[in-house]
Amino acid sequence: MRSQRYLIREYTRRLREGDGTFADIFSAQFSQKENVFFEFEKDGRKAAITFGEVERKIDGLAAYLLRFLKGKKDTYIALNVDNSVEWAVGFYAILKSGNKPYLVNLRHPRDLTLSILKTLEVEYCLDLGQSNPFGLPSIRIDGHMDEDASGIDFPWANEIALSTSATTMQEKICLYTGKEILAQLRNTESVLKKTRMIRKTYGGTIKLLAFLPFYHIFGLITTFFWFTYFGYEIVLLEDYAPKTILRTIRRFGVTHVFAVPLFYHEIEKNILSSVEKRGLGEKFEKACNFALKLPSKLSLFFAKRAFREVRNALFGPSVRFCIVGGSYIRPSAQRLLNAIGYPLFNGYGTSEVGITSCDFSISLKKRLRCSIGTPFPSATYRIEKGCLVVEGDSTCHAVIVGGKKTETLHRFDTLDLVEKDEDGLYYVKGRQSDLIVAKNGENLNPEELETHFDLSSHRVKRSTILGLGEHEDVPTFVLEVESDLTPEEAESLKQALYAQNEALPLSSRVEAFSLTYDPIQSEGAIKVSRAYVRAHIAKKDIRLHTFDDLFVRETAMEEGEVEAVVRSIFAKNLNLPEEKIAPTSHFAYDLGGTSLSYYAILVEINERFSLTLTYDPEHPLFTIEDFARAIREKLG
Repeated sequence: MRSQRYLIREYTRRLREGDGTFADIFSAQFSQKENVFFEFEKDGRKAAITFGEVERKIDGLAAYLLRFLKGKKDTYIALNVDNSVEWAVGFYAILKSGNKPYLVNLRHPRDLTLSILKTLEVEYCLDLGQSNPFGLPSIRIDGHMDEDASGIDFPWANEIALSTSATTMQEKICLYTGKEILAQLRNTESVLKKTRMIRKTYGGTIKLLAFLPFYHIFGLITTFFWFTYFGYEIVLLEDYAPKTILRTIRRFGVTHVFAVPLFYHEIEKNILSSVEKRGLGEKFEKACNFALKLPSKLSLFFAKRAFREVRNALFGPSVRFCIVGGSYIRPSAQRLLNAIGYPLFNGYGTSEVGITSCDFSISLKKRLRCSIGTPFPSATYRIEKGCLVVEGDSTCHAVIVGGKKTETLHRFDTLDLVEKDEDGLYYVKGRQSDLIVAKNGENLNPEELETHFDLSSHRVKRSTILGLGEHEDVPTFVLEVESDLTPEEAESLKQALYAQNEALPLSSRVEAFSLTYDPIQSEGAIKVSRAYVRAHIAKKDIRLHTFDDLFVRETAMEEGEVEAVVRSIFAKNLNLPEEKIAPTSHFAYDLGGTSLSYYAILVEINERFSLTLTYDPEHPLFTIEDFARAIREKLG
């Protein structure tokens, strides 16, 4: 058996010699055919599939596509699948057949996806036979993976398309060739020189959790390409409920966890809540402080013993390396994860430039500064007018915005405000103008977002959208309402706002609504200033209310058994007292729930009532009343 060091050296040599095609990447990626590609749960048991088995399925589907399309090439085919074996099969089968995959973002609303499909002139959709919402002919991936592929010289295409969502629902598509993906993979050699920690195994293996979606640039590069290129395996998730994620990490011995800040913020919240409930807050904080004062190796040694109980309830002993990216991570979360012995490193990238840097500082003191590090060899960072400009061979070669294609010349202005310190490390300090960097990593333009809402038939004097919260990362709609607004008018306004907000892409919605009777515009000003609103909220000159507390009224607490159970599940997963949750309190806007806690609630409700409720964007469930009604309908 070849050593890990030998294999890494051999694979990095291939990276240097590749011609820049997806065929080159595929050849290296699938050269160790006996290695496990994916591990997953099937019927409650562990299951696995090797690179060789996946390759045979890819060839079978590619052969079918060649015959079905009658040799038609260089067209886009939609890949409408979540992280799975079938996603990998569909992705490479499309390329092998001489066509180009469009990676459908499953979090986009139907209208946005339809617009993108029209722009790319997509004629067919690869899926798993689910209800096709796009009106395209559907090709089932799992129905054509065993076709005869013998003797076929596959033509191979060399371009893929992925998308990001804009607040105005305007399409934005990024185009990458194998050359640009290969340029990002070549950064591996530099990464391995900077940190040996990333090569640490558990039980002799390296396994990466498939938390990030493959259709997003972060998951595509760091999970699907980066790890599997070296023959390491990916562990798939059954769902995104927090307990499923933690159980999967522990059960499969996951060693590497790459995720967005929201995931680590949820981890931080749950740890601190558990510690406080047990009355160990002060003792826990002292132990964290001590761990962070030690040198890196000693800190890990201490953490494994001092925080054994916390670690066993969290990721367990297997996790060796964590990366966060996509948006701003709270320093407190960065500090906590590193303190309890899970090295967490901060990375940077966008859909347009790929993954371009990560702070791999071994020094805990440096790591806790939350720098994004220095650029990888494939990219160059420049600061122009305070904003980060990225240049290099690894950026996408073209973008399509609103149907118009533009060559990027491998240069992109990110609009991120950055600073560079004396060590050459870069720090993201915010966004140009009033752009909100939301918790989910999306960059939201509040002015564009405001145009989506129609308040003309409601008694709203002025309104604005801005980022509030400790890190100004909660997109909040602040509305100045008439002083004699009635409860009935407030309810009508609430329903209108919620409906209009839910028509936006999930990743681009307002996360909170706040009402006030106080003026939000300074006297004599011609428009609302977000800086003014933010400052006067801090001074308490602008007093904010939720829809629930705008009017002081008694909430009827009498309810049936179903509502009582749902209330207790809400309270448990949102860490709130039951009496604070009204039957009509909105899960996100009123109670501060996140996508991860939503999954947790959904899973627990299904287990409690033996149901299979799922998230339906057309008919979402957000309140106790919503869930209770859906449960009764299912139970008959």
